[in-house]
Amino acid sequence: MSQFAPFAIALRLSGVTLGQHELDTALKQLTSRYEPEDADNNWYAQVDLDPANPVRAVLELAERSGLAIEAMLEDRRLGRAVLDLAFDFPEAGESMSTRLPAHLAAALAVHGIDIEVSVYLTDVEDDED
Repeated sequence: MSQFAPFAIALRLSGVTLGQHELDTALKQLTSRYEPEDADNNWYAQVDLDPANPVRAVLELAERSGLAIEAMLEDRRLGRAVLDLAFDFPEAGESMSTRLPAHLAAALAVHGIDIEVSVYLTDVEDDED
């Protein structure tokens, strides 16, 4: 795999101290998950992005929510913001690679959003049937 084509993209927010409605308003989008963490008064939230056009989806997230995420990280209303890019690794594969576009990484990094790459063993032939 050399093309940037994750099969799933999720913004994961941990250490959230805002209510879900307040967080959704600040992000200018709805969270798909919002649940308690182990620490008192801390929540985990997730925003799922459409992987159909991953570069556009990530850049739109950075434009729409980046400044708010940066501010919430700075004043500790958020503990951590991580964009998880999920890729599949075919069962019969020997290796894989992908290129993360520099402008995409920069659009996230400027707002303090980390990038995480997850790789899942999959059977692509079964998925295509």
